[in-house]
Amino acid sequence: MASAQPRRRFSATTGVLIVLCIMSYLMYVDRTNISTAALAIRHDLKLNNSQLGIVFAAFAMTYAIAMIPGGVIADRLGSRKMLAICGLLWGFGTLLTGLAGSFTMVLLARFIVGLGESPIVPTSARAMTAWMKPDQRGFAQGITHACARLGNASTPIVVAALITAFSWHIAFVVLGVASLAWVVLWVWYYRDNPADHPAITPDELARLPVKASKVRVPMRWGPLLRALWPATLVSFCHGWILWFFLNWMPSFFAQNYHLNIKHSALFSSGIFLSGVVGTTLGGTLSDLLLKRTGNIRRARQTMITIGFLGPIVFFIPMFLHPSPNLAALSLAAALFLSELVTAPLWAVAMDLAPNHAATSSSIMNTGLGIAASVSPPIVGWLVDATHSWQPVFALSIVCLLLGPIAANWIRPDRPYLGESLDERQDSRSGSFAAQRSAT
Repeated sequence: MASAQPRRRFSATTGVLIVLCIMSYLMYVDRTNISTAALAIRHDLKLNNSQLGIVFAAFAMTYAIAMIPGGVIADRLGSRKMLAICGLLWGFGTLLTGLAGSFTMVLLARFIVGLGESPIVPTSARAMTAWMKPDQRGFAQGITHACARLGNASTPIVVAALITAFSWHIAFVVLGVASLAWVVLWVWYYRDNPADHPAITPDELARLPVKASKVRVPMRWGPLLRALWPATLVSFCHGWILWFFLNWMPSFFAQNYHLNIKHSALFSSGIFLSGVVGTTLGGTLSDLLLKRTGNIRRARQTMITIGFLGPIVFFIPMFLHPSPNLAALSLAAALFLSELVTAPLWAVAMDLAPNHAATSSSIMNTGLGIAASVSPPIVGWLVDATHSWQPVFALSIVCLLLGPIAANWIRPDRPYLGESLDERQDSRSGSFAAQRSAT
């Protein structure tokens, strides 16, 4: 009698998602560690808020510039090679930050981190397009971005502890080594073609919507840009809010309430934890709405609109000089609601162009990259010029009002026209296929 095969703990699809979640966590730790270390770096290098804003923007400048070229390269190289290259760059940049002893060296290191991280999320979207069914993409984007927000939440505590125990230099070295270790895990486990994965089963492979094809679908930039410009504008508005939180929360509590690094880190971590829940919930509710209604436009736009209008209510108390505890609760609620936008917005880029998922995602995410480039220096200048954080919250409310207007023009029910009818049917379920509009 043949012996029974050992039972697997999880499927290959789940394993890929776990590895991508680890990547999202580490990527955002290395993306936002500078905000917690900013107080120590500012003291050592004798920087003001405007200069600190330039340090924050250094990452975002290369992040925005390299976004679309990185997405195009990812669609050609595949997710396995591209994410390995990206991981090496961002890990090395993080190590170099720890070795920096001047303002110029910190800027150079952050440029390298931005270059490495720029194509990561679009390339990750390409990987998920091949490994996730359409009605699981919102959840997949939600859970990976939730891990990113978990990275945001744990970074202040982890970095503050490393700085207190050692120095800000050591903190960046440790995090850089951890990121380089992930590259080894990725290359060992992931395969661009699910059929090539040693742990994939026939049943699991049959459920995947995108089958490997050696025929390259030609890129048509005009239709792709026309389809994605509303999502790119939405991404800018969301990016403004997100990067205000990511870059300035520790400094906001330290400067506005005169808290030390430990206490400002605790408040910041609590706020970022709310983003973990919001990101996961946004993707899950969007997929649930899609399954119930079959209306992909409604499923994506509804959550995006709620995610923009809801935070306005919780930004209003920031004009009334609240206590630190009330400020933390208000900002946590605002970030929770704002993060409802993330997963549905990334799912839109996957819905519109599954055969060019990295390119479409990078175009959309360029809006966030631009916001990340201009937001830090503007916020720093406003705080230095007015000695108040209220103008920053007022400007953020403007972005929150603009977001839903742009979201009204998002049409995930009209996929990118560079893909043939057969390819769309293969990459989308039947409930969505009926919604395609011939344009």
